[in-house]
Amino acid sequence: MSGGSLLAGLAGCLGGDDDPELDVDENTVIASMPALWDFTRQIAGEDDDTLESFDIVPVGEHGHDWNPEPATVEDIDHAGGFVYMRDFASWQDDAAEQLEADGETTVIDASEGIEFFDSPAEDNDEHWWMDPVYCQDGVDNIADGLADMDPDNEDYYRDNAAAFNEELEELHEDMQDVVDRATLDTIVVATHDSFQWWNQQYGIQVESPVGTSPDDSASPDEVEEVEALMHERDIDHVLYDVGEPARLAESLAEETDAEFLPLTPVETQIDGAPELDTGITMEPDWGYTDHFYEINLPSLETALKAE
Repeated sequence: MSGGSLLAGLAGCLGGDDDPELDVDENTVIASMPALWDFTRQIAGEDDDTLESFDIVPVGEHGHDWNPEPATVEDIDHAGGFVYMRDFASWQDDAAEQLEADGETTVIDASEGIEFFDSPAEDNDEHWWMDPVYCQDGVDNIADGLADMDPDNEDYYRDNAAAFNEELEELHEDMQDVVDRATLDTIVVATHDSFQWWNQQYGIQVESPVGTSPDDSASPDEVEEVEALMHERDIDHVLYDVGEPARLAESLAEETDAEFLPLTPVETQIDGAPELDTGITMEPDWGYTDHFYEINLPSLETALKAE
């Protein structure tokens, strides 16, 4: 497929005039959001004769509502592989469909075989990568795709995937440890709700006046309900997605005399401090486990009052 064909197919999803000018070829794998990029680079490794991964989402942009520019679509079209997840963003599903029809690019659905569920936040909740257990299935799916692209290095990719899955299993155990030590079972999130898979895996009740899209907003009644819940359950922390505006988190914290804490759904890479000053400085090359150990676990430990 020519870049023009893919551009035409994605015309309704494109943004402005960005030009990332990535150096891509048949040995390049484009990942459609930060978490998948890290999974891919962990598997691809750093050897000179193996595949190279790129995160297509620019630093500072939120992966859930970002759309590719024309030059970025050209990069995807000229890459050897494209890693995405179904139902996360319409442009990704459209790109995957067209690339598969063309047959020149290996299309890897990291979410293949993972069953979504109807969460309190939305039907068919797609945020599976927030669960380190299901992430291991995603890693295996990506390893399968890289092995198809580069059979000569199949053992290398599968060994890397197995090693990374051990790290994810350890992260899962550390998450469970926080929950086991918790005196609360509920957190309040004042940005879009990416965290309901924690409810399914760990029993963490996630309350949010905002929906599952960064573009969603909270009604006054929904905000009042959350404020009442915080008073009723002695919740004194408001959590927010570091990649989104924090106005609601600040307002809720002020109205309830609470403190705010950061969370990350690993959808945004940030160079420096998030919008709210919580003493955290993020690095743009942080991987999945960095996001969890530097931000999510400490915030959950505090918010859930783990002893």
